[in-house]
Amino acid sequence: MASSIHLFAVITALGVVYALEGPNICIVQETYTVTVNTSEQKPYSIRENTWCFSFPPRCSKYKVVFKTVYKEQKITKQRPVEECCKGYTETTNGDRCIPICSKDCVHGTCFAPDVCKCESGYGGPLCDYKCPPGKWGKSCELDCMCQNGASCDPFDGKCLCTRGWDGKYCQLKCPSNRYGQDCGEECRCKNGGSCHHISGECHCAPGYTGPLCDDLCPPGKHGDECKSECKCQNGGSCNPTTGQCYCTSGWIGSVCANRCPEGFWGKNCSKECDCYNEGGCHHITGECECKPGYYGTKCLKICPVGTFGLNCTNNCTCENDAVCSTIDGTCTCSPGWMGKECNIRACQDNLWGPKCSKVCECDAENTEMCHPWTGKCICKTGWDGETCSRPCPLYMYGKGCQTRCNCKNNAQCSPINGTCTCAAGYRGEDCNEVCPVNTYGENCAQKCVCKNGATCSPENGRCNCTAGWVGVSCDRPCDDTSYGKDCEGKCKCFNSAACNPQNGTCTCAAGFTGELCQDRCENGFFGLGCAQVCDCQKENSLGCDSATGRCLCQPEWRGIRCETKCPEGLYGNDCHSHCECMNNSSCDPETGICICARGWEGPDCSLPCKEGWYGVRCKEQCPEKTQGKNKKSR
Repeated sequence: MASSIHLFAVITALGVVYALEGPNICIVQETYTVTVNTSEQKPYSIRENTWCFSFPPRCSKYKVVFKTVYKEQKITKQRPVEECCKGYTETTNGDRCIPICSKDCVHGTCFAPDVCKCESGYGGPLCDYKCPPGKWGKSCELDCMCQNGASCDPFDGKCLCTRGWDGKYCQLKCPSNRYGQDCGEECRCKNGGSCHHISGECHCAPGYTGPLCDDLCPPGKHGDECKSECKCQNGGSCNPTTGQCYCTSGWIGSVCANRCPEGFWGKNCSKECDCYNEGGCHHITGECECKPGYYGTKCLKICPVGTFGLNCTNNCTCENDAVCSTIDGTCTCSPGWMGKECNIRACQDNLWGPKCSKVCECDAENTEMCHPWTGKCICKTGWDGETCSRPCPLYMYGKGCQTRCNCKNNAQCSPINGTCTCAAGYRGEDCNEVCPVNTYGENCAQKCVCKNGATCSPENGRCNCTAGWVGVSCDRPCDDTSYGKDCEGKCKCFNSAACNPQNGTCTCAAGFTGELCQDRCENGFFGLGCAQVCDCQKENSLGCDSATGRCLCQPEWRGIRCETKCPEGLYGNDCHSHCECMNNSSCDPETGICICARGWEGPDCSLPCKEGWYGVRCKEQCPEKTQGKNKKSR
């Protein structure tokens, strides 16, 4: 029967707990037991009914099924734990492992398992043995053989060396890479340095310095303890160990004191110069240093005409078409001339030719020189022609009239030096500048008198008036009916409006509006720009004056706002007129026409009704009887 066991508990692996610190700690495997829940599949049989060929048609059969049962089970595991190695035990607080000595060290401490380290002057396995200094043995009769301040064990005579010493009798210094007590410390000196066997202080190899010998000697120093001075010259550096010089570019020799030989340059003088025409090169950069008469990066170019010498820096002084040596400046004169600088005529003045037999034909006043060999006239500046009798053509000037004038704006040009004489209204070296504002005339020396923003002509000072002004100096404004440039525009404003003299726009008088001030203010408004609102009783007024805002009262009303009705006996605008009606009659408050009292009539109600009539306006007829009937007639 198959069965399977499933672990339901999760087992957490226990790691090493490092509670102890220091040496002499060992790790061992510890066995322990844990209880876990397990499950098991157990088989059992069950009966089932099935169809078959019998009566009744039902048979039984059995099958095996499994069920899960649970139980507890103990399993064994291992885990690593720390403990003190054999011969050691934990301190009381459990943080370190210390050695165990089976017997107490009398005058010492337990140094290792059953090993004592004795105090000075004591010896023996238990540090219980003592002799006078320099003696050892049972009766202290033996002499210690230890050297260099070491003491010996009084029990067996073994030497206990001081710092920096080693060997059976402490006669040996620590090895070169060790120092200190029992030579137990390692030297930290670098680059071949050695350390003092007692203190560990570094003694550096040649070429190095610093507490640990990790620094090269500073520039200019070399050798043991970097005490030697480098002797290298011209920027050379030296090997910090041997002092050998490393020369900079262009120098050689044991102390770098010598330039590169001619024809060579660069580091270790290993490069050849690449210069022509016998030129040398700079020993450091290789730049060509040309011989007199030549220049260029490789000394391939001859000095330009008119120069000579080293780097072509000297100017030739030869005259009259003489040839100047580019090397030393020596002049080779052309025919007809002589002298060091070829400035002395071979013929007398006014003569020329190989035998000085011909007479010059030049205009003496305008001629600078008659060539002593060819007889050609060399004209003075500003003159031209074979005999120097013709001035330079227009707009040309100078020697031989070869230079074109640069004068502008109809300026005159001097044929001698090309100086410009500016026309009125201009200035500047080439007369290209217009006179500054408010100046005019020759040399811009005159002051303009134009007013009111007018500009003046830089040539003649004539004023160019701005719109709205006229007059020689633009000091008169346009009259009320005109405007604009030269006051040529005609104003179109109505109703006494002001016309702007610059642009003709209308500024309306109070009570008017519109582009040309042709319209009165709308009803209910008045004043400048029709911006104010009338303050009148609307039902008692006809509006207000468009200019002043005064209320225009209807007849029978008066007051600032037309708020007061005319008193009895007054009528008309502002109730200024008196009624002339008689006999207690009233008058119409608008027209003043008399409204007669009953029984009166006439323009001033001064006439009584005619006989037979009565009432208002005498319209009613008195009653009378005629033949028994009432009659009305008038």
